[in-house]
Amino acid sequence: MKELAARLTHALHPLACDHLCLPARGYRPPGSDSSFMPARSAGVLLPIIGREPGPSVLFTVRAMHLDSHPGEVSFPGGSLEECDCDLVDASIRETYEEVGIARESITLLGLLDYFDTISGYRVLPVVAIIATPVSLVLDQSEVAGSFEVPLAFLLDRSNYELRQVERDGQQHQIYILQWQQHAIWGATASILVDLIDKLDL
Repeated sequence: MKELAARLTHALHPLACDHLCLPARGYRPPGSDSSFMPARSAGVLLPIIGREPGPSVLFTVRAMHLDSHPGEVSFPGGSLEECDCDLVDASIRETYEEVGIARESITLLGLLDYFDTISGYRVLPVVAIIATPVSLVLDQSEVAGSFEVPLAFLLDRSNYELRQVERDGQQHQIYILQWQQHAIWGATASILVDLIDKLDL
């Protein structure tokens, strides 16, 4: 894990960088330009767990009663709140609230590009190593379940498919990959593709 952590740290945006200067990928409304800024901000954690025979990434399945993206696969995380210092802090707090991983079990490595979602969020993905053993406590009001996917599978670009979707009369491309019964798509899949790009895989 030390070699992986060093490789990721080298490839990612540093934690201490000016977050306002990070590039943004993702959805653009028709007629918008490079100055477009979504109304809401969120931070998500991309949690890598040191498993044998290789590391895995933890995902959550959103509860079906939620107003936003019910039943979809996501990373733990959520909106910036007044108690948060920044979006990195929000990702750590939300991870604890959603799956019970405490701050002291999280080693932050760096940041990916912002991702602007169709639902109007600018999301900051934070990559981290999670200390083992891991004991999850899911908040059933937000999370219907969780699962892990081998990092090697997620870093294989051939596992991703590009599909066309329509939004506001415009065609957009989204990534999707299948792991067992779980479809990982949209912003979550695009964040993983950014990780692949950063590692030049």
